[in-house]
Amino acid sequence: MLGVLADPTVRIGVYIDDDHDYYLSPIGDLDVIAEERAHFADGTWSAYLLVTVVQCPHCDRRYSTDVLGGVVAETTALAGSIVWADNPFLRESSADYLTMHIRDLIAAEREDPSPATAWLPLPGDAP
Repeated sequence: MLGVLADPTVRIGVYIDDDHDYYLSPIGDLDVIAEERAHFADGTWSAYLLVTVVQCPHCDRRYSTDVLGGVVAETTALAGSIVWADNPFLRESSADYLTMHIRDLIAAEREDPSPATAWLPLPGDAP
């Protein structure tokens, strides 16, 4: 598996998951919290965990390498799925807040790849 790092065909993406813990203990400016809560209540905003994902080109297993929690963005139908680096969504949504975070995570993994020994299976994936 260590040879995977030198392989430029490693697929990189970001898994978008709901950040249920974000809603439990609001911290920060009360006006911001009130605004977020109003948007959460009307369904226009959601809190997400963004999980950086790599796919082994040899066995096709997907692994997580990093997690960014508490990303509050417009609610997306992409929640629960992986947005791969080659997904047209990333080209079409150039100024979208969520898209910028996804692009940044993919770029960070590409520039400084996590060692294969640090990869963790995604929740729900068979070992």
